Amino acid sequence: MSVDATKVIPTPTPLEPGTVQPVTLRPATAADAPALALVGAATFLEAFTWMLPGADIVAHCAEQHSAALYARFLAAPDTRITLATSGADAPVGYAMLAAPDLPTFAVLPTDIELKRIYLFSRFRTAPVVGHPGLRPAQALLNAVIADARALGRTRLLLGTHANNLRAVSFYRRNGFAEAGTRTFQVGAQVCCDLIFAKPI
Repeated sequence: MSVDATKVIPTPTPLEPGTVQPVTLRPATAADAPALALVGAATFLEAFTWMLPGADIVAHCAEQHSAALYARFLAAPDTRITLATSGADAPVGYAMLAAPDLPTFAVLPTDIELKRIYLFSRFRTAPVVGHPGLRPAQALLNAVIADARALGRTRLLLGTHANNLRAVSFYRRNGFAEAGTRTFQVGAQVCCDLIFAKPI
């Protein structure tokens, strides 16, 4: 039996241990819902296992990071998701812009919310294709701001855990100012977020 050489998939070149491949950013589509669910749950676990019991965090990820939920987000007119990938389009992070869901906060008609931004810690210092000198988190935030402006929004809101000092410092460096608080429940635990705002 003959083999069509054009259909042979090349074997990836092995990497040295500890090597971090570059990150590529692209807009997510409906076909990316399963990948977003996977990387959303995994990065949430990585980010918050220090503060949430195992059963609560697993239940939260099952509810808030399902492929069906991401498909609904992607179908909404105000949602924009930038997916960070590495290697052969493997998801390593993302940033999601959506209509604000901040019931106790005075939301303005031209506000939009950075609802989620996550990146595996391994890729925090990876180079970003097409964005020389930027780290992936900054490139993701820049993409969110560009999308928000393209939607005609004038203020970007976000919530982050009050004890997530790395995130709080990152947002302050990027011109976000503290504008309020919100509480929400994950399992039996009540969590408190700081709400930040930035005119764009």
